[in-house]
Amino acid sequence: MTVKAIVFDYKTMFSRETAVIAEMQAVLWWARDCGLRVCILTTDAMAVSTLCAQHGYPEPDLHVQQADVPQRKNRGSHLWIDVVAAGLGVANHDLLYVGSTSMDWRTAINSGVFYLHANWCRPNREKCFVIESPRDIAGYITQFLMPGPRFSFRYDDPGRKLALRSVLPASATLPASSPTGSFKLQDVFTYHKSIGVGQSKASDMLTFHAISSLYVEGMLPKGAYFCVYPSSKVGKLSEELEQFVKPAASLVHGYYKDDLLIRAAEAPDTSLARVNARRAGLPSPVSIANQIHTVHLGPSYRYKVKDKTVIVFDDFTTTGSSLEWARNLFVAAGARQVIALTIGKYSTRYATYDPKPDVSIDPFTLSTLGLHDFTELTHQLPEDSGNSSKMVELFNREINDLAW
Repeated sequence: MTVKAIVFDYKTMFSRETAVIAEMQAVLWWARDCGLRVCILTTDAMAVSTLCAQHGYPEPDLHVQQADVPQRKNRGSHLWIDVVAAGLGVANHDLLYVGSTSMDWRTAINSGVFYLHANWCRPNREKCFVIESPRDIAGYITQFLMPGPRFSFRYDDPGRKLALRSVLPASATLPASSPTGSFKLQDVFTYHKSIGVGQSKASDMLTFHAISSLYVEGMLPKGAYFCVYPSSKVGKLSEELEQFVKPAASLVHGYYKDDLLIRAAEAPDTSLARVNARRAGLPSPVSIANQIHTVHLGPSYRYKVKDKTVIVFDDFTTTGSSLEWARNLFVAAGARQVIALTIGKYSTRYATYDPKPDVSIDPFTLSTLGLHDFTELTHQLPEDSGNSSKMVELFNREINDLAW
């Protein structure tokens, strides 16, 4: 599934600036050629077809005004998007909303719809994504919303309330524009190098691909909780992930919670522990026990996780012990679904850990449970081998500024 329609607040389209009108013409005709439909929102009755003709724009597919909205609800209500989705015959996650006010943003996020703020209309004061010119609309669509979900690994296990998504194999190499012509995922998330991809940062590009892929797959309900799995150090999160996941959560009325998962005691650095064991010819000392005894949920969420979708974001996973402990904590707290989302995956295996029938978990305190309290089952995951090539192509497009 990919984006099928663009919703515009009329103020983003009918500018007095010649340069804005010219770019909007190009974007709208490009959208028409791509089969994307267009809806224009206005509060009052307006002759939008006439205005479009005057500006050299194609005829819009739908015009929704306040009189069309049940109970004449003001902008901000999800009912506006309900009318748009019904009128176009699409789902909410098939839409992109381009707006210019805080009420546009609220309309989008209260409907679980991806939102971009048109900064050429008025400066943004909300925690949302900003675009500087109409041509950026085509850039975001072609890079993030048109290609469909971009995951090399996926595993769905409804019985365990688990959905695992990993963007790339951990060994993947992608194009860059600075400081060199390519980079590995570890350069960004392990060695914390500043990598440029066109006008964007590699860390932003990767996390945006991950979250927008969930969006076009229809996996991001409004009101979801977003969190980053804590690093091995107490009180420390991945800065590369946190700085982007936090605002990205606002795209679909998700809530970023930096205190939802708490590292209450220091744990071994699992990457370093695996490397040292491999060099010494020893089996890996890493297990879910490293997580059980050091991570719990924040006590303030005792009555807030029930029936929520929770997206747990991490940079890398190997066989999933960290993500599995997070899943166990959230399931014990009553979550509806746990989406484990990572940038890279080191193995084609994923191990699930289920508490034995007589074992219970208090997710809000540190646990003294051990491996003997869980049943482990290893799953072999198929790899979408074509996804790495797709990501290389998309990163090259960004470097070469190929919006369309």
